[in-house]
Amino acid sequence: MDLKPLIVTATRCVFSTMLMLEVKPDPEDASTEAAFKGGITGMLGFSGDFSGMLSLHCPAEVATGITGSFLGMEIEEIDNDVKDAIGEMVNMLTGSLKEGLAHVGQDIRLAIPTTIVGRSFRIASQKAENRICIPFTLDEGRFFVEVKYRQTT
Repeated sequence: MDLKPLIVTATRCVFSTMLMLEVKPDPEDASTEAAFKGGITGMLGFSGDFSGMLSLHCPAEVATGITGSFLGMEIEEIDNDVKDAIGEMVNMLTGSLKEGLAHVGQDIRLAIPTTIVGRSFRIASQKAENRICIPFTLDEGRFFVEVKYRQTT
């Protein structure tokens, strides 16, 4: 099953509905590595017919822009509001993916989101056929939605 269209649709829908922001996906998957000089990653695991994890990787400027749109106020730095907003965004993205999978007869259950914040960190993954990492662009910059999965049924 090709999850890429479901991920793109979920991301566009969540960003347009919840943040009134248009995101543009890049046509190619991202490389197995991305570096951020200050940023945040939100992650949420899932299990069921598919098991894995959805991650939202954002540099600081993108994370504060997303949070500002979400809360309707200017955000200067990564703080607890940003951590909460990115956690909620990854929750909504994975929920939207769950809904898309349900339409094709697949069921997943969601865990609780986790966020990781750092001044300088690198996201690295092994190249795998069951890994999709899609770069998206907002006015504030580029961010990545990554799904690592295994079909269990």
